[in-house]
Amino acid sequence: MKTHRTPSVTIALSLAAAAAVIGADAKPKAAPAPPKPAAQKPAGQPAEVAATVNGEAITMGEIEEAFSRAAASRGMPADAVPADQKPQIFRMLLDDMINERLMNKACASVKVEAAAVDAEFAKILKGRNATEEDAKKELAQMGMTIEKVKADIQKRMQQRQWVDEQIKGKTTDASDADAKDFYEKNPQHFDKPEEVRASHILFRLTPDASPEKVTETLKKAEGAMARTKKEDFAKLAGELSEEPGAAERGGDLNFFPRQGAMVEPFALAAFKLKKDEISPEPVRTEFGYHIIKVTDRKAGGKQPFEESKPQILAFLERNRKQSAIEGVIESLRKTADVKVNLPSPAAPAGLTIPPAGQPPKK
Repeated sequence: MKTHRTPSVTIALSLAAAAAVIGADAKPKAAPAPPKPAAQKPAGQPAEVAATVNGEAITMGEIEEAFSRAAASRGMPADAVPADQKPQIFRMLLDDMINERLMNKACASVKVEAAAVDAEFAKILKGRNATEEDAKKELAQMGMTIEKVKADIQKRMQQRQWVDEQIKGKTTDASDADAKDFYEKNPQHFDKPEEVRASHILFRLTPDASPEKVTETLKKAEGAMARTKKEDFAKLAGELSEEPGAAERGGDLNFFPRQGAMVEPFALAAFKLKKDEISPEPVRTEFGYHIIKVTDRKAGGKQPFEESKPQILAFLERNRKQSAIEGVIESLRKTADVKVNLPSPAAPAGLTIPPAGQPPKK
């Protein structure tokens, strides 16, 4: 089993979680529940050591906490993961934590200015159309803080600078011929699903709202729907929608496929609409009531090579860089004193471990 994924899972999860929850890219997805704290050993009883890295212990409690955060970042409670899959996932997390300890020590002397960290965090906020206050509230739902995210950003930047120096001159650019070969050998990656582009006006409502609150919110949505027959939808979204960033985007959610991007009631309603058509009634989801307008549609089909080529080239070059990085981490592990106490379980049926680089899809 390859154990050399970079950046480390802890940093990657913190950043992914931040990016996912800060504004959620304006898409209606569920906010994950805060991760449960790792179980504590009774006073006086030593923590179970899963591994040591140059004499420094990694405990099972740390792995369990990382596991809870990983589950939370994907919008699911930790106890929803099947028990027979946990040993394999725990071992993957442990391997990533070992790599993180080694890389943090190797790159400790790399200087990263606080201003650079702040700029990177500001870039995340801008990309999610969110304010720092939005970020603080959303991160709190995951048991995280802005300070923790910034600390992880700093570690990531240190690692990236150090790794880039180590692999300089050790990778080659992918050619058009390489891209064409990948395209022809992997046709399944270039089948594009049908997509719609939609805008929405959201009136927030929690799943456990009282009947009175539901009625009140529905009336607001119905009032807004009546206005859409006479007024510009984008302007109304900017004025009325309770979604962060709606004013800047006019409620636009860009293109999305039938499955995987939106919650089911929202996607189902959107795909029933024709271009420039508005949902006949407010659509209820776990986030509240939505008024949906489809502004464009794209038919499914095979993505042409020329359109796919930039994605393929980027994918191939990421994989080549990843291979070089794995070599660097392999060298770190060979020269380190690493003792692993956690056994390597066989992968249970149905467990799919994603590769280091995912094939490009549009």
